Amino acid sequence: MSTCYAFKDINSSECLVDHLRDVMRCSRSRWETIGLSRKLMNLYGVNNELVSELIAVSALLHDVGKADKRYQLSCKEVCAEFPNHYIFSTQLSIHLGRLVGLSELDAENISNIFDEVLLRNLERFTEGTIYSVVIVVPILLHHYAQINPMKPISSGLYREFNVYEDCLEDLIRLFSEVMNIVKTELPRKIVKAIYELLSKSPIIKDLPVIPLKPEHFFNLQKPLPQRFIIEAVLGILNLCDGIVASRNRRR
Repeated sequence: MSTCYAFKDINSSECLVDHLRDVMRCSRSRWETIGLSRKLMNLYGVNNELVSELIAVSALLHDVGKADKRYQLSCKEVCAEFPNHYIFSTQLSIHLGRLVGLSELDAENISNIFDEVLLRNLERFTEGTIYSVVIVVPILLHHYAQINPMKPISSGLYREFNVYEDCLEDLIRLFSEVMNIVKTELPRKIVKAIYELLSKSPIIKDLPVIPLKPEHFFNLQKPLPQRFIIEAVLGILNLCDGIVASRNRRR
């Protein structure tokens, strides 16, 4: 039985790898994913299969931050809360984007990409912007109620992701499995990148700072089209997250 948890209390528990796999599967099967993918293809010419698989990768990575050692050690008793785990997950998604060559996420560009995605009207999508809209920002905001917009996440508080030993083998197996499922190039590169990172070491260092500003949350201008895309992906993530957690934690 796995001892790598997405949730644990005195009455029930949920395996983290099962949770990630099941939320990914749910996202791939939802009509909302199909509809959003077609919409982006029609409006912006973005490959619909690419969008569907990026949403699946977003689901795959959304809670991966819970695998950090500092969280899992508390699961020997109860771990119903994983404060700020979404920060780890987001930083890891940015780190992976850099590794596969998305220059928009490089250190000198990261502030600009957050401004571009959250404050400006995107007229076209590059790989870096679609990755940010479908993966980076939804992962960051999938627990948006926990984020204090007046204290932006700009400090280097979390710069090292140390995967708990009881999670490592299961995660490597999961990412190997997913590499055989995804077909489009960018999602395959992302999954391969994290698989190779964790195969080499359980510790991922030099995680990027997330340059959030209050105006990223309190933007009083007319809502931007990409904001609706982010909200749609958030809806899929949170819907599947809730369905899977409810089912798995009844076991």
